[in-house]
Amino acid sequence: MRIDRLELSDYRNIGQALLLPHPNVNIIYGKNAQGKTNLLESIWLCSGNKSFRGAKESQMIQFEKPIFQIGLTFSDRERTQQIRYLAGEKRKILLNGVPLKSLSELSGEFYCVVFNPDDLDIVKDGPSCRRQFLDTAISQIKPIYGKYLSQYESILEQRNVLLKEIRKQSYPEDMLEIWDVQLAKLGTILSIFRKDYLEKLKAVGQKIYSGFSGGKEQIGMEYRSTIYPNSKELKIYSDELIDEYRNMLEESREDDIRLKSTTKGIHRDDFEIEIDGLSAKQFGSQGQQRSCAITLKLSEAALLKNITGEDPVVLLDDVMSELDQQRQHYILNKVKDFQVFITCCDLINTLQLEEGKIFYVEDGIFTEKNKDEL
Repeated sequence: MRIDRLELSDYRNIGQALLLPHPNVNIIYGKNAQGKTNLLESIWLCSGNKSFRGAKESQMIQFEKPIFQIGLTFSDRERTQQIRYLAGEKRKILLNGVPLKSLSELSGEFYCVVFNPDDLDIVKDGPSCRRQFLDTAISQIKPIYGKYLSQYESILEQRNVLLKEIRKQSYPEDMLEIWDVQLAKLGTILSIFRKDYLEKLKAVGQKIYSGFSGGKEQIGMEYRSTIYPNSKELKIYSDELIDEYRNMLEESREDDIRLKSTTKGIHRDDFEIEIDGLSAKQFGSQGQQRSCAITLKLSEAALLKNITGEDPVVLLDDVMSELDQQRQHYILNKVKDFQVFITCCDLINTLQLEEGKIFYVEDGIFTEKNKDEL
């Protein structure tokens, strides 16, 4: 999957822009607050997702302008397609000239994976960031996972409400059984999905991280379940696994009632990221932690390709900082399977590029640069 043409109009600080990207690597460089991340954000929207910055559409319209427009022409294995995205008082999204009812209908049409500096939290922050990474990545390739997860969260919320009422002695404790059975069934299948995905991610990630480090370091990933002490069991959906999940909920009832919250389950699970057997969160350097986060995203892209048959477009926002020259060289020249957009502030980060295009941005104006002129 490749972007052939990108047009923007009145999108944030970008008045008018037309880019004809390289099929492999595209570097966008310039000072801060000039429009680099805005460009990546506009591409990301065309994948059917909301802004990775959490912004509303009204915040993306250039000041004192009525609408923004995005035109994206891309090629997949079978054909060339076009997305038009207009947003103002009303939103209008067209795929090959056909109006779509919602943004989510673009999902599965244009595949994209994005890294932005907040993704460092996957490595550096708490378990919720790692769970969110897994949930988002799996949902993109297995839509049924998102449906199961939504059902689980709804039941979990109702169970927590009941725990508060039991604490106040408004309801008997045995009423929890109704919710425990449902949580156990959904939690088991979601646990299996997560474990399977992480195993595949680990296999791909080890090759990518080895390239990053020149074969000097090895990345590891291990799922940490609050229900199943031996996560190796999580392979086949079975009554035994469901019973084990339900029994753990039952054993935790006393604590749950006291704390008025469900203390065990997939909503409390985590996965460990290690470098040479040591926790990347606790012992990794800034560069190693950034390398781990980028590896997760590139591995996500590789799995997306393996499962869908399409190469997703990869967006890497501010990835060069805190990386040594060897790791920068790998990103610029060794990520061959995807079309990549890389933003950076320093011109020196572009000099190792062997093949691709370089765009300079200032005040929302993009200019293609010849490497020989830099």
